[in-house]
Amino acid sequence: MSTPTRILVPVDLMEGSQAIVGYAIELGRPFNAAIEVLHVWEPPQYVAPDLLVAAPGWTPQPLEKEALAAAKQSLENFVGTLQGVGNLTQKLVMGEPSAAVIQVAESGGFNLIVMGTHGRRGLPRLLLGSVAQRVVSRAPCPVLTLHVPTAK
Repeated sequence: MSTPTRILVPVDLMEGSQAIVGYAIELGRPFNAAIEVLHVWEPPQYVAPDLLVAAPGWTPQPLEKEALAAAKQSLENFVGTLQGVGNLTQKLVMGEPSAAVIQVAESGGFNLIVMGTHGRRGLPRLLLGSVAQRVVSRAPCPVLTLHVPTAK
């Protein structure tokens, strides 16, 4: 395996994501690796993307546009907490998470993916699936999965 020079870190912006990014940063530091934090926003399957949302005094906006703006702001806030980290970029894409991670890894020339896994078992895993498992099985480069820490 070559040394990691471009590391992709997909995050769901939930509890534990910061620890996963921190691990990737420490892993890449000796190699001066570029780190890209990726958040994939998956549109809800039960709502039409052109559904308009409005409030008094607002111009009606498509729900998808508002949700993407909120996701972008959340990602910027998340990355903003990682002060003093050089060579760190962020990216927001829309789509099915595992397919989007694979596509970004391929098109961006990443040579390592570092991502968290919640370690769900049984019915929750059956219902929610495992993004990490699908990425590991189809990734164009090595994938390091880390158990997402939970608050005690």
